[in-house]
Amino acid sequence: MKTSALIIVNKPAGVTSFDCIRRLKKILSRRDLGHAGTLDRFATGVLPIYMGEGLKLTRFFLESHPKLPSYWKTYEGVISLGRATETGDPEGAVTQELPVPELTPEKLREAAQSFVSTGNDGPSYIQTPPIYSAKHVDGERSSWLARQGEQVELKPVPVTLLEFTILRHDRHDVFFRVKCSKGTYVRVLALDFARKLGTAGYLTSLTRTAVGTYALKDTVALEELTEENIQANIKELEEAVSFLPTFELIAPELDLVRVGKVVDLCARLANSGLAPNIYCAKFDGAPMALLELDSNNRARFLRAFVKP
Repeated sequence: MKTSALIIVNKPAGVTSFDCIRRLKKILSRRDLGHAGTLDRFATGVLPIYMGEGLKLTRFFLESHPKLPSYWKTYEGVISLGRATETGDPEGAVTQELPVPELTPEKLREAAQSFVSTGNDGPSYIQTPPIYSAKHVDGERSSWLARQGEQVELKPVPVTLLEFTILRHDRHDVFFRVKCSKGTYVRVLALDFARKLGTAGYLTSLTRTAVGTYALKDTVALEELTEENIQANIKELEEAVSFLPTFELIAPELDLVRVGKVVDLCARLANSGLAPNIYCAKFDGAPMALLELDSNNRARFLRAFVKP
């Protein structure tokens, strides 16, 4: 039996990520859906939505697993210089206006490169998440508290940029592409970049072009999904785990994995000589379980999938 696990939506502007979930729940008549990383309401692009057994994969998009491609996201957008808004995007009121200095391609490129990782595996820079975000403070969303007029303080966090490329620019608009770690707020990057140039700035548009190995070419437009065509756009579990490296099971381990007896399996993974990472244990091509091998060659069992 095949297991439905994933649909990759091209989120339109003007709806929330949860609006996309709500629409799919209605079309599919099922509730076990969850997305792999929020996109702001004004933003568009790649939004992986998992279902059923696929929900066990979302942790690798929401937690810190830098060795997996799912840790990295790519965006293209436009930074408008000279103004800052309350939210860092077009939906907020203007809070600051500053003159824009004379800019050259070299100056823009130098400012952008100052945010990019030097290759030593450390964070590129420390950024403070915006108060209008999904970050939680004392159990409440920061954005909700801010809209109630409450003072919100969020702790700075380290983020890593592998690429920050200026595609083109005019007097006030800078078109860019950035590849960044999970948890990076591109709205904050836009503000910090503008400050580096000696002015103010905010994002006027943003498209997520890739989440790990999932790209825009793999998406289906949310507004095009109907009860008649949605099944043709759903990916099965075998394809949904394709971003994970594979650890092949041997026949005697199969029944043990199904009942959670994985001590011998973990020992075999620990002695395999494989690099530290998250692995999908498969048998005859079918995903059976998720395993982790750490830098000390200690292996642990994460989750099992249902019998395919």
